Amino acid sequence: MSDPTAAPAVSSRLAPPPPPAPVNPGLAEAEQRNLGELQAVLGTRPDGLVLGGTGGIGGSGFRHSAAAVPQGTYTLTAACTGAPNAFLTVSQDGLRGGGRAEMNLDCGAAATTRVDLGAGPVQIQGFRPGTDPAAGEVAGFWLVPAGPGS
Repeated sequence: MSDPTAAPAVSSRLAPPPPPAPVNPGLAEAEQRNLGELQAVLGTRPDGLVLGGTGGIGGSGFRHSAAAVPQGTYTLTAACTGAPNAFLTVSQDGLRGGGRAEMNLDCGAAATTRVDLGAGPVQIQGFRPGTDPAAGEVAGFWLVPAGPGS
């Protein structure tokens, strides 16, 4: 005989995850082709890399971050392919005295700028202007400590 004061057994199942968004094969192909071109434009990964990344710049673009960087001056090198131009922002939102930089990129050529950062988290976001659907455009960047005299 069971205990009438016992709580009823509860069984629950997690809902299955939603299916992945369909991948447009043409879009994926264009992105891979542009990533190959980007690597040639951006060059090899530099020594002393603090933060680097690549991503699609169509739609909402991409975002990369580091939880903490030391205070100092950094060199940001960036490039894009597959679009006429792109925009890159560096920010330290919520960090008093944090750094901020913006770069307008002409795709097909690497650009470099210096940015002073405070100690703490940093975010870098890349996107292209406009509201057209993504077409495989990509951008990438390297953030390294600036060398003496650079």
